[in-house]
Amino acid sequence: MSNYLLAGIGNRFLAAIIDGIIAAVAFSIIFIPISTVGLLSLPSFADMQDLEDEAAALAATAYMSAVFGFSLLYCLVYLAYETLMISSARQATIGKMLLKVKITSETGQRLTVGQALGRSVIKMVTGNVCFLLWLWPLFNDKEQALHDLVV
Repeated sequence: MSNYLLAGIGNRFLAAIIDGIIAAVAFSIIFIPISTVGLLSLPSFADMQDLEDEAAALAATAYMSAVFGFSLLYCLVYLAYETLMISSARQATIGKMLLKVKITSETGQRLTVGQALGRSVIKMVTGNVCFLLWLWPLFNDKEQALHDLVV
């Protein structure tokens, strides 16, 4: 086992916030103009009163499908960002680099792309499905989260 110091939960959490802000700003540059065009192309509420209910429902459904699609795309882009960054030579996302945190295996080695992908998927699922699993480091001697332990 290599001689390394594990990052605390505070640094990990702050790095996640920084990465979330970076990803949100970058994705907003794409999402806001496209969603604005989509909103402007929808009929106004007054016009919807004149349309048949089916046409109004179809327009609303199309918009909601686009929002869902963009949300899914955001998740996939963030998953790719985190996977590629932590499996790179730097072994960290931008937020982690700012806080001087590196992601390594138990032996201190760089994660493979597969390991990084698995870690990122588990992190995303636990963060979106059951946020309480992010409290795992509070009950672990090494302050490792579930996504760290599994991979």
